[in-house]
Amino acid sequence: MTRLATQAELIKLARTLGVSEQELAFLQPIPQETLRHFRAAVSDFLFDEQRALVRWLANAARWLPSMVSALLARVWLRASLTARLAAELPAWRVANIARFLPAPFLADIATSLDPRSARELVMLLPVLQIKAIAAELLTRKDYVTMGRFVGLLPDDVVSEVAASIPDEGDLLDIVFHIESPNRLDHLINVLPSERIDAALALVSKPEQSARWPSVLALLSYVGFALKRSLGERVVELGNDVLSQVVLAADEKGLWEDLIPVVASLSTQAQAKVVKLPEIRQPELLHRILLAIDACRQWPAMLSLAAQMDESTRDGLALALAQLSRRTLERVAYAALMRAQWHTVFDIVKRLPDAKRAEAIDIMESYLPTLDDETAALLRKLSATA
Repeated sequence: MTRLATQAELIKLARTLGVSEQELAFLQPIPQETLRHFRAAVSDFLFDEQRALVRWLANAARWLPSMVSALLARVWLRASLTARLAAELPAWRVANIARFLPAPFLADIATSLDPRSARELVMLLPVLQIKAIAAELLTRKDYVTMGRFVGLLPDDVVSEVAASIPDEGDLLDIVFHIESPNRLDHLINVLPSERIDAALALVSKPEQSARWPSVLALLSYVGFALKRSLGERVVELGNDVLSQVVLAADEKGLWEDLIPVVASLSTQAQAKVVKLPEIRQPELLHRILLAIDACRQWPAMLSLAAQMDESTRDGLALALAQLSRRTLERVAYAALMRAQWHTVFDIVKRLPDAKRAEAIDIMESYLPTLDDETAALLRKLSATA
């Protein structure tokens, strides 16, 4: 996954460990999926530490009236231990006890409750109670907990909870912390399209700059078709908004998240992006190319380069000249895969002499593997580069 996904995972891990996000900054290079498995292992370890006590309490709670169990939970067990106890009891039993607990206490429980053991419970809770818990968490701005459970909710409950959240920025922050990104396509389709458009429009508001990563997370997490649809809605907001997105991605180091979104756009939308004045800066292009190399998006980059004007290609060549031979080899392979020889040689001829010779040498190494027609084209382009 991407930097945004890793950042969201580190926030959740910090919550699990009870430390600050800054204390876990050294884990940034670790893949998001690895961090997620580690977080699950930590949760299991912390649970196992009190497993004997929790099982004893669960056996006792099975025989107590629900109202008495709720009273004991509030007065004696507190929220964190009650959350662990809930994982040991049948979901219907926990739902009965929850009827006697106030929303703030249930919100406290939710912060410690493992979603892996709560799927059936969430289905049994009344909608009004879920909305009350969501309202309490929203008041606390606890987007981490809301993101952990939103993927478990039925569609009608998602619609009602979303309708009770007036600020699209809050919806985006919940999306950023969502526990099940694979369900995001479906969840977005459940929401009214005007809410999604309003959320995407936040990138046009400088005062909402802190939430731009959440907009990018929304675009990054969804599947290709929805990625294109949402990305093109942002393009339709105009060049001023696109420039803000580019500058935000550059400032926050989020090119690995943004590049797949741009790659999914139609040719017409891509042309608008690559013709932005900001894209022509060689320093910014260099950072883009480093991100492209990291996420192996060279085929997409060559497609984008085909839309660039002369001055942007000049900047691209200057940025490419700073990269290693190994990276140039990956560019050449992408040209082979996409048959983008004209585009890549137009950029090659703009390189400084030494780098141009190196790039041509790499391109010509493919000659023995090509059919006669393609090999002839490659020789012709090499001679004129």
